[in-house]
Amino acid sequence: MSVEEYKHTTFEGADCEFLDGEVVERNMGEIPHSTVQMELAFLLRLLTPSLGIQVKPEIRIQVSATRFRVADVAVWRAGNIGTSIPSVPPFLVIEIISPEDRIVRMQPKIQEYLSIGVEYVWLIDPQESQALVYSQQIPTGELRDTLRTENPLIEIPLASVLPS
Repeated sequence: MSVEEYKHTTFEGADCEFLDGEVVERNMGEIPHSTVQMELAFLLRLLTPSLGIQVKPEIRIQVSATRFRVADVAVWRAGNIGTSIPSVPPFLVIEIISPEDRIVRMQPKIQEYLSIGVEYVWLIDPQESQALVYSQQIPTGELRDTLRTENPLIEIPLASVLPS
């Protein structure tokens, strides 16, 4: 499949990623994954008026000429981000680990996000009730109890988005 074909293809179920000509299925989220994704999108959406951010769940992000990743949630500062597929990188990407996901497989995706200028990546594991926060300053990630960004300042306690 070509890049242009991918850009105009809708997949049944979860959207697929496109990696150098190969369509790659993503693991379907289960209830813990869905709960964290919905809570984070909701909390971030509440901040939209005061921070001027744009929150987009399940969105394709082009990380190179032939690679597209699908973020669980992505956040941009105010401004034009494009029309179909964003033409500017988000400042925050959130990925939530499903039971079938492996951290080792998530690392290249996180590094690709950072390489295109994403400032923060939150990797959340609902099963383990843990989060790794990556940034341009800490590309290897740190375990955190509070999900945080600067400019704009966002602080969300991890416990507030985890399933009870």
